[in-house]
Amino acid sequence: MNELNRKNALAKLVEELDRLHLKAQSDDGLKEREAGAFDFVTARNGRQRHFNSAAKRALLALALAWQKEVPRLSIRVEIKELVTLLRQTVADFHADGKLIEDASKNLQAIDDYIQQILKQTTTDFTHSFPARTAEMECVEPFVIGPVTIMTRKQWLDTVDFSSQSKQDTLDGEKANQDWKTALLSELSRRKESATPNYEPMPSLAALMYSPLKTGRSILRVKLSGYERSLSSKAARHICKTALDGLSLILGGKAHFHIQALADERMVPVSTHTIIEQDGFLLTPGFGLTPQIPFLTGHGVKKELDREGARKARAALANILDGLVSPNSHPHPLLTMRWATALDWLAEGTREINEAIALAKIGTSLDVLTEGGKFGKILDMLTHLTGWTEEKEFQVGPYPRSLRWLVKELYDHGRSKILHGNVFDRLQSFAEIRSVGEDLARIALIQCALRLHHYEGKDGHTVFRDIPAPAPPN
Repeated sequence: MNELNRKNALAKLVEELDRLHLKAQSDDGLKEREAGAFDFVTARNGRQRHFNSAAKRALLALALAWQKEVPRLSIRVEIKELVTLLRQTVADFHADGKLIEDASKNLQAIDDYIQQILKQTTTDFTHSFPARTAEMECVEPFVIGPVTIMTRKQWLDTVDFSSQSKQDTLDGEKANQDWKTALLSELSRRKESATPNYEPMPSLAALMYSPLKTGRSILRVKLSGYERSLSSKAARHICKTALDGLSLILGGKAHFHIQALADERMVPVSTHTIIEQDGFLLTPGFGLTPQIPFLTGHGVKKELDREGARKARAALANILDGLVSPNSHPHPLLTMRWATALDWLAEGTREINEAIALAKIGTSLDVLTEGGKFGKILDMLTHLTGWTEEKEFQVGPYPRSLRWLVKELYDHGRSKILHGNVFDRLQSFAEIRSVGEDLARIALIQCALRLHHYEGKDGHTVFRDIPAPAPPN
């Protein structure tokens, strides 16, 4: 089926619902005429409306067209939630006999109804994500723009369940009054200290134990203007950007392994090798991954308080503000582009496979230049840094020019890897990967610093030649 606009998608959906229900009235009721089970929705008048595979395809086409043709809904809605809302709305209208032959009037009636529902939908949510950090929040909550990083205890001091929630639990309000104390005690309990006299936690503490045990730190951000599931998705991206941005400021590389949201796909802290030789086992090998922090707590806080780091933190806060409040920020597209480029670098740094890592790092630079490829990436780097194309970098035992390095990173690295020209998984990219990480980090920091003072238009290619801030008078 070709892409449909809203009017055609709705007409196709109504046609299928008519076939399933209006014509079925003369049969023994609705019959399953096709392979696969029906989904059904109970309309507001109590009748059911069934959706077979054809109806579900038309419904999805309607939702996708709705997203494209009505970009300014009252609030931003995740596609799966929009599908649910449209399915219920169309079922209500169809069961009431309100979907007439005029497709335009049908569309307008449904549009008005959906906008009315969305205006009444709660859109203010505060999201929290367990994480592993370098513990810059060890003394007090660490604030970076709209995102706050806290210890679990600091976070628990700011939140609570309602009295109604405490009353509605099985063990009652009285048992749950001290749920925070019980939870903190359990989180700090050593497994070997368990005793036969151990008392179970109150139910609310037990509910919070699993989420909080995954990370010793919590990232928290408040969002407005999204329905709940999309709000949670956006908040996760924002908190990940905050944490990866701080890792970038701290030096990148190992810091991307040390700091991550608790649900990130990460390698284990330690690795082992098991090898046989001449028919006998060798002693197992052992190694540590970069997740073991070499600087934490007060040391990290001191590092982030240096003058250069403070400027970078302010620039990162500006970008996070743009992600949280795009409608009031002067450069929402550039903040989104920068955050996406950072995501590629962070994931490239965490990546185990060297070839895939190199492709991700090259993509980070490509995102900054908006598909600029080798030439525009080289131009951007010389513009941001003041380097010449012949500036030399040590790549393994050899000095290489910036021009050679960018061409190797993008043309011979990223492009050939993604196009399948490189498929030998034993080929090493360790040296160029390391220098590529450094180049991408420098580019991201310089773009963030300049964006903080940039007053021009919010264009996609701005980072290619974004001007330096004017010197203070």
